[in-house]
Amino acid sequence: MDKYTMIRKLEGHHHDVVACDFSPDGALLATASYDTRVYVWDPHTGDILMEFGHLFPPPTPIFAGGANDRWVRSVSFSHDGLHIASLADDKMVRFWRIDEDYPVQVAPLSNGLCCAFSTDGSVLAAGTHDGSVYFWATPRQIPSLQHLCRMSIRRVMPTQEVQKLPIPSKLLEFLSYRI
Repeated sequence: MDKYTMIRKLEGHHHDVVACDFSPDGALLATASYDTRVYVWDPHTGDILMEFGHLFPPPTPIFAGGANDRWVRSVSFSHDGLHIASLADDKMVRFWRIDEDYPVQVAPLSNGLCCAFSTDGSVLAAGTHDGSVYFWATPRQIPSLQHLCRMSIRRVMPTQEVQKLPIPSKLLEFLSYRI
């Protein structure tokens, strides 16, 4: 590759996008924004597949840009592609599953700036304004057969190629991340 080329622009957030992370299979992209939201995108089609909120009800676009003590600062995918961690100015770190629309766990964290899962997914590290790094042990879970199949095929095929496979429509649904 001689040069980098822009291939797509994703639009949907109402304020600065301050962090993003691809799932391990590259099929999903999580973005964190000061609009209090984490979006999970299909980066190949530009579709928003999931939305995780840090403020309920979500602010209208005109208020999403203001100081609301819920600015999402960081987002990270776990190695299994099933979990996402996010941290916000509300002094909380949230642990999400991509198949749930609410956090599966919330933990206190003051002044959080960034977070990342370890390569084996057993630990989440979060850095703060005061120069500290906090660690959380993460639970081990056995992914579903559907998730394992999705991860396997999506490592080698983008959405458009999966959708063109000559297989029954039910199997295509099984292999696709849905809106």
